[in-house]
Amino acid sequence: MAWGPDANTEDELEKLAAVRTYLQEQFPGTSIRVSYDAGRLAQVFRIETDDVGGLRDAVVSTEFLDQYPPGKMGRALIGLRVAEHLRSAKGREVLVTTWGVEEKEE
Repeated sequence: MAWGPDANTEDELEKLAAVRTYLQEQFPGTSIRVSYDAGRLAQVFRIETDDVGGLRDAVVSTEFLDQYPPGKMGRALIGLRVAEHLRSAKGREVLVTTWGVEEKEE
C-alpha cells in the first residue's frame, strides 16, 4: 500500500469508495470530503451536514483500511457502529482504528 495525499492503487481507491459509500448511506444528502493526514497515517472523511453540529470528521487509520477488503469495509464499519458514534460525537472527531472506535476531543 502507498497511502498518501493521492491514492496510488486501485485497491486503495476501492477502499476509500467503500468508506464513502457507507457514510453517504448513513448521512444521505451530505457532502463528504476526503483528505490524508500524514501525521496520523489516516484518511479523514469530513461530512458536511446542514443540521446542528454541521461538520463531522471520521478519521480512519490506514492500518484499518489495510485490514479489510473493499467488499467487507461497509460491514466492518457497521459492526463498529461508526455512524452512531459520528451522530453522537458533537464536535469531536471519531477515530476508527483496528482497535475500535474512539471519540476524540478536537
